[in-house]
Amino acid sequence: MHIDIHDYTTLLEIQDAFSNYYPYLSLCFFTTPHGRYESSEINYEIDLHNPIDTIRKSHLSIVFEIQPFYRARDVERSFQDKTAIGLQIMMKGNEGWEQTTGLDDLTLKELNILARNASDAFIVTDYNESIDENEGNET
Repeated sequence: MHIDIHDYTTLLEIQDAFSNYYPYLSLCFFTTPHGRYESSEINYEIDLHNPIDTIRKSHLSIVFEIQPFYRARDVERSFQDKTAIGLQIMMKGNEGWEQTTGLDDLTLKELNILARNASDAFIVTDYNESIDENEGNET
């Protein structure tokens, strides 16, 4: 996937484009970067409705590439290097969105599957689908 990012792109647009490919993952943006296996300070989170030009002092026009086999740490670092905006990949959990702290070596595909498998909604959907299949097999 490729995301076109320019001065007037909002962080919400970037997050939405990412979440269309990885529905159990999300992006949070921060004024400061974080290190490998570290969490990001919630105090430094940037409002998603901000366009890039209100965050950066210099102009920006890039195509940001993200592939399923990219590791979380590499996506976060690459985004930071290209935009000077801190990025934290989040995964959906039963208690809401959680930072992927400690999971930076996993690929986006692995993180998305892990979050999907941990989701209560996924378990209920699979259970309901298996009931429907079994009802159709009864004679």
